[in-house]
Amino acid sequence: MLANGVTLGSRDRSELIEYATLAESQGLESIWLGESWGAAAVPTITQLLDRTDAIDVCAGIFNIYARTPALVAMTANTLAEIGDGRFRLGLGASGPAVIENFHGVEFDRPLRRTREYVEIVRAFLAGERVEYDGELFDLSGFALDVERTHDCPIYVAAMGETNRQLTGEFADGWMPLLVPSTAIDDALEAVERGAERGDRSLEEIDVAPWVPTCVSERDPAAAREHVRSLIAFYVGAMGDYYANAATAFGFGEEADAVQAGWKENKQAGAEAAVTDEMVSAFGAAGTPAEAAASFERFVEAGADSPIAYVPTRWAGEELSRETISHL
Repeated sequence: MLANGVTLGSRDRSELIEYATLAESQGLESIWLGESWGAAAVPTITQLLDRTDAIDVCAGIFNIYARTPALVAMTANTLAEIGDGRFRLGLGASGPAVIENFHGVEFDRPLRRTREYVEIVRAFLAGERVEYDGELFDLSGFALDVERTHDCPIYVAAMGETNRQLTGEFADGWMPLLVPSTAIDDALEAVERGAERGDRSLEEIDVAPWVPTCVSERDPAAAREHVRSLIAFYVGAMGDYYANAATAFGFGEEADAVQAGWKENKQAGAEAAVTDEMVSAFGAAGTPAEAAASFERFVEAGADSPIAYVPTRWAGEELSRETISHL
């Protein structure tokens, strides 16, 4: 097994069900469903929990601006109830491009919001009647009106240094996207500082980076190009958020070139600027042996549970299925 889990980005519900059951048959521990500006994740997670038996079906991620923390607590507890505990909650700030231009909400104080969000969700999932007087949220007098509550693991998709420290202080898992294997150990220093501040150890935090992954015995070159496409989209199209992260992790010139390529010629321009070094550092691509070596580098750098991010948008059904079958 190369990865511990897989994140699925297909828009087709029947494909998602097929990929999920294949991932379960491969012995993977978790499936993560994202949510951007297309299909809502909760109905699909519900359906996948119903169609699987052992694998965790997880939110990766719910952004912290589109729902209140109380609603997220209700949702997480309900999904855990449906899946008999097989649900993990991934939270993240997303980025200004999505939050402000799609949701129409100001991308304000993401670090403070993350802290208060996690504290409130934890309190509700602990069965508490929540009294919370925060800088952003003020709650009083309510507990979840359910027969039982579930202690869902909470993962935070933290990229910046301060957010990584907060993750180390209070989250169950760190779930970054587009952190190169060459920078995982350095990035973990902030997580460890936060853990120490929270009187915890790094071993208590599941380090679960999302690794752009495409694997093929028959066409490894195509697999590498699909990983290139995914990196190009995030660095080029998603505002400055992931470009800044790539810069912080040692790929500043490359990130500038990818953004310039996107402005000039959208996806094709961005892809042309993604170097082979970026594909190797950020992803796991090519033959099964090449992908295995990439995942090994992530684990050696400190990852506990690497998650294969399969670029189904570009790879298509056949190659996505082949990728999952090799995990």
